[in-house]
Amino acid sequence: MTMQKGTPVDPESGLPIAEIEKTSEQILAETVETLPIRQLAPAFLGVAMTMFMAALDNSIVSTALPKIGTQFEASNKVELVFTCYVITFNAFQGLYGKMSNVFGRKPTVFFAITIFCMGSILSGVSQSMNMFLGARALTGIGAGGIFSLSNIIIADLVSIRDRGKYQGFISAVFAISALVGPVMGGAFVDKVTWRWCFFIQLALAVITIPTMAVMLKLPRPKGDIWSKVKAIDWAGTFFMAISAVFLLLPTNLGGNLFAWNSPLVITMYALAVPSILAFLWIEAKHAENPIVPPYLWKNHNVVTLLSINIFMGMTFWSLMFYLPIYFQIIEHETATNAGLTMIPLEAGVFISSNIAGILVSKYGKYRPYIFTGTGIAVVGISLCLVLAETSSKVIHVVVLFVCGMGVGQLFPTLIVAIQASVERKDLATVSALHNFFRMTGSGFGVAINGALFQNNLNSGLDTSGVPLEWTNLAKSSAQKIVEIPEEYRTTVEDIYLESMKTVFKATIPMAVMMFLLTFLIRHVRLNVKAAPTPEPESAVVPEKGMKEEVVEMEEEKKSAAAPLAVRGDKEEVTDVR
Repeated sequence: MTMQKGTPVDPESGLPIAEIEKTSEQILAETVETLPIRQLAPAFLGVAMTMFMAALDNSIVSTALPKIGTQFEASNKVELVFTCYVITFNAFQGLYGKMSNVFGRKPTVFFAITIFCMGSILSGVSQSMNMFLGARALTGIGAGGIFSLSNIIIADLVSIRDRGKYQGFISAVFAISALVGPVMGGAFVDKVTWRWCFFIQLALAVITIPTMAVMLKLPRPKGDIWSKVKAIDWAGTFFMAISAVFLLLPTNLGGNLFAWNSPLVITMYALAVPSILAFLWIEAKHAENPIVPPYLWKNHNVVTLLSINIFMGMTFWSLMFYLPIYFQIIEHETATNAGLTMIPLEAGVFISSNIAGILVSKYGKYRPYIFTGTGIAVVGISLCLVLAETSSKVIHVVVLFVCGMGVGQLFPTLIVAIQASVERKDLATVSALHNFFRMTGSGFGVAINGALFQNNLNSGLDTSGVPLEWTNLAKSSAQKIVEIPEEYRTTVEDIYLESMKTVFKATIPMAVMMFLLTFLIRHVRLNVKAAPTPEPESAVVPEKGMKEEVVEMEEEKKSAAAPLAVRGDKEEVTDVR
């Protein structure tokens, strides 16, 4: 929101006092039409199925990566698989938020699903690591839209007070997919072929797309295609994309495929600064409809919560990426068993995300659960060092469950917190930024830990006294360690273990930063829980003082019995599709 000089500001939330009163009691409840459960349930089912499809892709890949790296003889490039995905996932986050306002939610999410399926097909038919990296980049474009639009659509369907509960359900869907994914991926790798890890997404799309088309009914903005295309901030999108490339790519390449002082790495880091400055200048001075309005950076809660998201992404995805590799390499598990070993982590996420979401909806407070979630996560990740010292299955289960119980609380609470901190017109934008910063953090986390792992591994092998033939084999593929003669294999495995401990040690300060940032969060009161409307035709009587948003809501409800979509750039909503 644009604040004039002298506008009284609430010291706790950072919002104008006049707006915080509306936010806490009126606006967020009255600009969302709470549907009866018989209408809300099928619509929510469509969103959940879409999220499951994209989340399954995330979790199924990590189990297959050791096999893919071995087949393409490029194990030193496996971190790039995640980096390519994250870069494109992030590059178009702001664009998806604006597109959903301009073109409507359903057309935008169908576009994202189409891109996602194309990337999955190309991933499955890849014949080289370079082709596979390109396919994963394309998949990331689609997945970025699916994740962002799921959060935005849920905000269209339910009030802010109920949103914690439903976000908890979505987090549970994520946990289920993360539970099923490694097991399914391991079964494909061990019994069939790793390519089915990607072809399975097409089978899910056949179910998901018709479900979304039939069950999800949202208003669609009016206007011709050309005027909508012109409304998009293309320059801002471009500089946002290349900023992500110049930040994430050299972080992954440095210390792995290229030296940190190589001209390529230095040049890309150097180009990141002017790219970010150009993006901020365009958003502040040039763009008529900026994908990230500059005033959001003055919102204390938005900045704090986005910072927490960075470190949450670094923490959680480092675990999701490296733990399956740890169990396959160090514990000698098959790909299937490595997936099964991840069950306690996902069980913790499933349980804690649902409990936190329900409590947020019941009591209207999110700060306590963000605090306890980050605190427990620090404890769990610190215990990973104990996990690395033992082969006890009981200890493995306990440590992973504690990690899941901590991180799981953050999935529903962080998105509710950031949505509650802005006006409704900025909801799509902050939802997209929420995903952008989390995935940026995940890219940095995996890249930094990948560089530490690879550097420690290479230096350890080079000074180990193991013949060059076997050290080169160990560097080329972790799965080929079994081919090393037994007299050298133990030494190589010890070096791999020490390298993995380096990853766990580096993840601890990431989690600690996430915990410390929770002390900066200001609480924004959530509105009293709205009761569902008995019939779709019934009108909500606005309280005195509501202006344009409530008037538009009343006009739209006369033309369609559907939840109100977030309006973008004052466009009219005319038809429901």
